[in-house]
Amino acid sequence: MRNLIFIAFLAISNTLFSQNITITVTGNWMKTIAASDISEAGNDYPTTYESNANQTLLTINPVNNNKQIIVYVKRSDIAWHNNLNLKVKRTANGTNGNTAITGGLIYQTITNLNANFFTCVGYHTFIPLQYEITGISVVLPVQSYSTEIMYTVMH
Repeated sequence: MRNLIFIAFLAISNTLFSQNITITVTGNWMKTIAASDISEAGNDYPTTYESNANQTLLTINPVNNNKQIIVYVKRSDIAWHNNLNLKVKRTANGTNGNTAITGGLIYQTITNLNANFFTCVGYHTFIPLQYEITGISVVLPVQSYSTEIMYTVMH
């Protein structure tokens, strides 16, 4: 029996401009899930798959370093199944650390609607993000699934 599901996550890897803020997002995650991931006949796939803790790196460069910035996250499905649940979390403050950054330290589900991810003040470089996917099962059709993750910033 051949079961192979290929999951691809694409994070936008370009620069977006919003209200004099530059955000740069780099990184992607592709996970191949094979029948050999099932430990014993009759079982399903593991309930959770996680990316590396720094799978995506996000840099925020505002013109005004004293204003609060809200970072939003959403996904835009390319080929996705409703049973799949994709989550994201921030695993550290990045390399700046001189200014405030709050929220985003626990996994939150990424939907097709913008959702508040975290807030910060000032310049932050290489904020590491980690992804988690659940809902993978042998009952899903065997195919490639992909979605694009978008991050938006606002003052």
